[in-house]
Amino acid sequence: MFGKLQFNASAPKIGVAVCWLLIAAVACANSETLEFNRDIRPILSDKCFACHGFDANERKADLRLDTPEGAYALNDGIQAIKPGDLDDSEVWHRITSIDADEMMPPPESNKHLTDIEKDLLKRWIESGAEYQLHWAFVAPQKRPLPQI
Repeated sequence: MFGKLQFNASAPKIGVAVCWLLIAAVACANSETLEFNRDIRPILSDKCFACHGFDANERKADLRLDTPEGAYALNDGIQAIKPGDLDDSEVWHRITSIDADEMMPPPESNKHLTDIEKDLLKRWIESGAEYQLHWAFVAPQKRPLPQI
């Protein structure tokens, strides 16, 4: 009636790989130094760039977050990201707002920032909100080996 159960030999390997990916993600989130390309760009790309990215036809509120020039610019006296200053960074107010008309990403987008993502953005802004060139335009650099 139910048939025979079959063992999938690759299932344990996939489980181990997923565990290592989760451990790596938590380690990156808790690391002391943030890197825009590693920690921040993926969040902004997934949650913000559709409305505040390079496509001028889709851009909302004349705000561009994919470049430092756009993010740091004054727009009607408001600065989206003020490096080192959460209180004067409109992005921070918007991502922590509970007002549906103010919050970002907007509820109708069905995109939500996790607490970890909010913490990463907070730490990034507080540490100076430094942007990096897209990783494809940066020469690879050898990283130091981890301490064991």
